[in-house]
Amino acid sequence: MSPPDLSPLGRRLVLGMAGAMLGGAARGQPASPAAPLKVLGTGAVEHAVRDLAEDFNRATGRAVTLETGNGGEVAARIRAGERFDVVLNAATTLDALIAEGRLDGTTRRELGRVRIGLAVRRGAPLPAIGSADALRAALLAAPSIAHSDGASGATTGRHILAMLEKLGIAQAVAARLMPFPRGLLAVQAVADGRAALAMTQTSEIVVVPGVVLVGPLPAALQLITPYVGAVAVGSPEGAAAREFLDHLAGSEGRARFRAAGFTVT
Repeated sequence: MSPPDLSPLGRRLVLGMAGAMLGGAARGQPASPAAPLKVLGTGAVEHAVRDLAEDFNRATGRAVTLETGNGGEVAARIRAGERFDVVLNAATTLDALIAEGRLDGTTRRELGRVRIGLAVRRGAPLPAIGSADALRAALLAAPSIAHSDGASGATTGRHILAMLEKLGIAQAVAARLMPFPRGLLAVQAVADGRAALAMTQTSEIVVVPGVVLVGPLPAALQLITPYVGAVAVGSPEGAAAREFLDHLAGSEGRARFRAAGFTVT
């Protein structure tokens, strides 16, 4: 039987695991399975990364655990001393962690860029949002507006609150705002009928059944967020963590992020 056709990633790590197994057998000891890679990420990248982590596990035998929160929550966990191998976050937050010496800047990889969009429940009328005036009218007409909570550190949530001030409607819609810890939860509230519309990263909208992405916010009110990854300084799984980042930023990763609503170069 001919050997399976493995990618370079698969060949490197499969051979590495085989070597570890043989080494254990030579010492008369069973080989210990490698510890799972621990990845901390934001909701914007969650679905794309979960799929890619499964691909990585099938190709290499290396498990990946992904834990998510909003950008501020993830950064707070890292600053509190939590152990991890890879972090995936908005560029501004991740670069601050590099500057603090918590992440290895030489491993920094951009995964893609994503815009903020507006979602409504499937079957509901689609509001016009192509201009600032149209978006203002749509928000003033909405009985409830779900969004991620800027007060808890959500990148999108902070921008949305500033945008409402810029539009001059912050006070008018304040009682109708529904902040959630994560954008995905805000979109789910629309799917469940608890909110009339949601504003969050488009990558958090397109993965929720029962909602429709109306479109991105107008350019003058838009926030384009680059999402990047890096390896923890001192990670004992540094080599495998770099392999995983290469997988996320490789051809399969770019295709998956593009399908999830990211702009990928």
